[in-house]
Amino acid sequence: MLRKSKAWSLSLVVIMMLSIVLSACGGSKESNGTTADGKLAPVELIFYNYATPMKGQDRVMEKVNEYLKQKINATIKVVTMEGSDFETKVPVMLASGQPMDIVFTSSWTNNYLSNVSKQAFTPLTPLLDQYGQDLKKTIPDTLWKGMTVNKELYAVPIYKEIGHQVGVLFRKDLVDKYKLNVAGIQSWKDMEPILQTLHEKDPSILALDGTEGMYRSFPVQHMSGDWNLPGIINVGDKPYYARSDDKIFNQYDTPEFKEFVETAYKWNQAGYTPKDVDYQSENDWKAGKVFAGSLLYAPNYVYKRSAQLGYELDYQNLGKGVVETSDVQGGAYAIPRSSKNPERAMMFLNLLYTDPTLANLFVHGIEGQDYTKVDDQFIKPAKGVDAANPDYDYGYGWMWGNVNMFYYDQSYPKDTLEQFKKFEDNNTPAPALGFNFDTTPVQTEIAAINNVISEYYKPLVTGTVNPDEYLPKFIQKLKDAGVDNMLAEMQTQYDRWKSQQTGS
Repeated sequence: MLRKSKAWSLSLVVIMMLSIVLSACGGSKESNGTTADGKLAPVELIFYNYATPMKGQDRVMEKVNEYLKQKINATIKVVTMEGSDFETKVPVMLASGQPMDIVFTSSWTNNYLSNVSKQAFTPLTPLLDQYGQDLKKTIPDTLWKGMTVNKELYAVPIYKEIGHQVGVLFRKDLVDKYKLNVAGIQSWKDMEPILQTLHEKDPSILALDGTEGMYRSFPVQHMSGDWNLPGIINVGDKPYYARSDDKIFNQYDTPEFKEFVETAYKWNQAGYTPKDVDYQSENDWKAGKVFAGSLLYAPNYVYKRSAQLGYELDYQNLGKGVVETSDVQGGAYAIPRSSKNPERAMMFLNLLYTDPTLANLFVHGIEGQDYTKVDDQFIKPAKGVDAANPDYDYGYGWMWGNVNMFYYDQSYPKDTLEQFKKFEDNNTPAPALGFNFDTTPVQTEIAAINNVISEYYKPLVTGTVNPDEYLPKFIQKLKDAGVDNMLAEMQTQYDRWKSQQTGS
């Protein structure tokens, strides 16, 4: 008994000594990164964002870190990359468990749903409840709904324009010169007399840079999140497709799609649109050789585009816009499971979305060095800064969180924020907002369907092939590829999702 007692006492002493050593090395930190006395311990956060690397990034981040130390006793290492660089490197880092605390994710790069299915991201509801309360109140419910997967949130949506609208840009000088009534355009069909007049008056100008964008103007929800894949439902009280229920259907096998591609072919044959299916319009826009083109509109984009081209543009919206799941998932921040500091990462995001000082450091840089204030909302480049090639400035800056926190260049309209509100109010949330299609059961069919789409879709919607010949082949090949099986699986999942929303 004595030996056992001595052995136990010795073990207890060792344990106590280890506890003291661990405490001295930071072992007393709580799960939220606090020390034993309740203060926040210093941490470094690692943030991978989809943004253009800037020359002045290091000096701006020094200021950011000075501010973050005061606020949450943290510093942040920001790694910016874009394009294929981001798409190829970041998913590999996530798969390998490389430590990072915040990462950009979206429906188009570093795919949100794919990462959720791989359990690469931390569930955020508990973190938001404790450390992101201001953030929760700042972001509209529509955005939170669109990010929800199986009743859980795995990323914070970027608060920029909510939803999408499709419209048409026109060269204003030609609108005025030929007295064209572009304000009377309500849908893509109303474009024909305008295009005809312009082509007759000045055939040296390309009347329209392509019809594919016009096809995007139909108010629908793409149930897979992929705008080319078959499977949609109508949105709004004035549907383009003659269906009033929420049954999913193949948009390509409809009279409405047939009408569109027939019209696109007619316009192409008349010389209103490019003959080349792979035509790239940018150089012709810069040279003033294009009259009109469609675009996914965002507030102030028309001004920005006019400044880029050096001449004034007119704009007309093609009906009401839509908010669908893929719109909301177009940009967000996740906290990877590999994060060593998820609580502090949420504290940072809470600040980024609600603190104008921090937000504008990320977007515009350092006041007095990169910009100077004109008033409380507008700024101009600082003295000596080349506005066309600044050392640091993300301009519109949507990739830094919350556009409502940002200053705008003095050249922007005074009602910039009101334009964002008007844009949001003019977009209709889709009935399936928040639905996420699990493609796993029909991956074979989807691969085959995508092969068919890559061959037929673009030539048909650009009007560069005769739909009498190509459309029946397109529809049949989609059937052969298994489109009906895919749609049936999509409908099953959607019906189950709806029942869960209503609680039945």
